[in-house]
Amino acid sequence: MLDVLNLSHLPAKTKSSAEPVLQGVSLAVPPGHVLGIVGAAGSGKSTLIRLLAGLELPATGTIRFQGHDTAVVPVHPNQIALVASTDEGLSEVLTVRESLMSAHFLRVGGQTNDARTDRVSHLLVGVGLEMVAAHRVSTLNLAQRRRLKLALALVSDAPLVLCDEFADGLDVKSAQELTALLKWVVSDLPGRIVIHASQTLGNLASYDSVVVLHEGHVCFHGPARAVPHYFSITTVEELYPRLAKRPADRWGESWSRHRVQYYEAFKLGDLGEPAEEKARAQPGAEGDDDGTENVAAPEPEAPKPASKAEVDYSSALPLPSFMAQTLHLVRRRWTLWRRAQREWLEYLAMLLVGPLVAMLLMAPNTGYMSEMRNQNHLPEVLWPAAYTCAMILWVQVLLFMVVSLRLAAREIAAERVLFERERIAGLRGLAYLVAKLGFLTPLVIAQGLALVLLTDLMGGHLPGNDGIRVVLLVLSGVAFGSLCLAISAWSRHVDRAQASAWKLWAANVLLAGAILGFPRPAGFVLQPFITAYYGWSGSVDTLSGSAVFEPMTHFVRTWFATPLTAVIALVAHSVIGIVLAGWGLKKRR
Repeated sequence: MLDVLNLSHLPAKTKSSAEPVLQGVSLAVPPGHVLGIVGAAGSGKSTLIRLLAGLELPATGTIRFQGHDTAVVPVHPNQIALVASTDEGLSEVLTVRESLMSAHFLRVGGQTNDARTDRVSHLLVGVGLEMVAAHRVSTLNLAQRRRLKLALALVSDAPLVLCDEFADGLDVKSAQELTALLKWVVSDLPGRIVIHASQTLGNLASYDSVVVLHEGHVCFHGPARAVPHYFSITTVEELYPRLAKRPADRWGESWSRHRVQYYEAFKLGDLGEPAEEKARAQPGAEGDDDGTENVAAPEPEAPKPASKAEVDYSSALPLPSFMAQTLHLVRRRWTLWRRAQREWLEYLAMLLVGPLVAMLLMAPNTGYMSEMRNQNHLPEVLWPAAYTCAMILWVQVLLFMVVSLRLAAREIAAERVLFERERIAGLRGLAYLVAKLGFLTPLVIAQGLALVLLTDLMGGHLPGNDGIRVVLLVLSGVAFGSLCLAISAWSRHVDRAQASAWKLWAANVLLAGAILGFPRPAGFVLQPFITAYYGWSGSVDTLSGSAVFEPMTHFVRTWFATPLTAVIALVAHSVIGIVLAGWGLKKRR
């Protein structure tokens, strides 16, 4: 069902002459089998798991799954379940059952709610989480989180399950229980293969067979009971010290000579070696000159009963549609936001404090605004009123960009691990991005309305069209938020994303402010790159025809973009941000 033939892999971002991380890896895994891949840190276990999962491409070699070369016929996302080594990537405020239901919605299409509920209930019982199904993920201990990660990977009934250090870092009892749980995973679906990469040697008896990796070379593949026999050691705890006594390539060469002999003895499969290779690997072949491993033929395995693996798994469960994934992600994000008290309290604070800050800054000059509305157009009234109008609009744009930054800068970076897990499972990047926009846009619109309307109510009513100014303010927030979303998509960590977004905001403040005194030729060069300028100047242009507009044209050196020009520019900035965000989502982290 799974064959790996002469697989080699070079480390990323290195010269072609670099030493491979994996070299000449060949192994066969029969159906209905639990395979343990053991090795010290740096032996290539995680790299092999990523290659099998299709997350990286090998330099040479072939991976055959269900009789197909995966380089020619890509594996459907629902045919592989990956349990990554990281303990991150879980939605902390969802319950255990909600997490599983969400994963099922995103991975499997065409199911009724009853069918989804039955599948989730079956998994909860199988992995031992039924007693905590209503608990939030944040309350789970480490062993329970590992069980949840396994259940999340199994929602689509994948015939190949890959676990990277699934039971590592736990107490002895929990590690034994989780390793034994892999037997249930195999029995739950006839013919399923489970592969577990681990540094731990204490639970080898739980695997049907064990692969020993050492510095990228396969040194052994067979039952755990044959490990001491092959390496001439008393206990498996002596394995790593024994491996260190010889170069890894020598161990690999030795195993390649004896592999067929062991495979035939333990009925592990046939890698299709040429006849001369099989002849050279028969009992009695020349052993290694230092005698560090026992090359005697092991006792053959008793024949196994007929397997139930003659089931056709070539047709995987279908993925949900683009729209189904998008709508579910929007609903889930609103649920997460509603339950994250700090998030919505912070938003409400910005919703109310923003207009208040704007008016406090302009409070000393609001009297001039009142006199101007009473048709007092004397220079000592008109000029301060014009300055006040310009500054109110400027402060509104800057405050609104701060709100957009706070909403968007962490949105993707904070969920990067979760997104990577769900993308491997078939989540479309475009659906994820559209869902983010669907969540952020209503919040931005609400903030724009509040900032304009509450400012007017507090005494800073401006002449001109408030509706156009709301549109320009919202577009300014959407444009800057899209750019911050792009930064978030390209950042590995939340802190880095927020720091970069604040730098972009500071650049907008400095350059847009400097443009007010720049000659027009310099303004023409810089203006296309500055979001804040278009939101502000387009709003200023709505005051044309009023008494305050003429004084503005004297103390502002640059030109004012018309509302239409500002809208076009802000839409262009939004599109650029969305495209960059989509590009960033394609980059694996």
